[in-house]
Amino acid sequence: MKTIKLLSVLLLTSASFAQVDFGKKEYFTFSVGIDPTATIERKSPNLVAEIELVEKAFYIKAGVQILPALEGGYFDYTGAAGFNLETGLFNEFRYYGGVRLGVIKRESYSYPLFGFEGGLDYNISESVFIGLRATYDKRTDFEFWGGETENRLSCFGRLGVKF
Repeated sequence: MKTIKLLSVLLLTSASFAQVDFGKKEYFTFSVGIDPTATIERKSPNLVAEIELVEKAFYIKAGVQILPALEGGYFDYTGAAGFNLETGLFNEFRYYGGVRLGVIKRESYSYPLFGFEGGLDYNISESVFIGLRATYDKRTDFEFWGGETENRLSCFGRLGVKF
């Protein structure tokens, strides 16, 4: 009986490890997302659009974010790079995390942005996914109002396509 239990545990353990994949595919994605918290607080959509290259265990992306309701408007242009892995029987889940660098535009002024991001995508089909993404950025655009640099957490829901 103990042997059967031990074999069962070993089989389940090896099966679960077999479902983690550090990426064997290369593909591009295009996604759009919304930060519901900022959208509700500011009564204006906080939207992001990104294009991304996923190459095996790594990714690199470029994106733009807009929140027009802020004084002076808000646009940021960012790039990110990091690692990702896929899990699930059919690699339906993708986890990723990396660093972000960018520029924030407020009226005619530019401010640097740097931080981290992490997320989880779920593949609805081979070419469509939904996901959750969080960013934690050191935002220097608060100088626009004469304020101090601040770290800001943002969370986005996103919808994307792979090609």
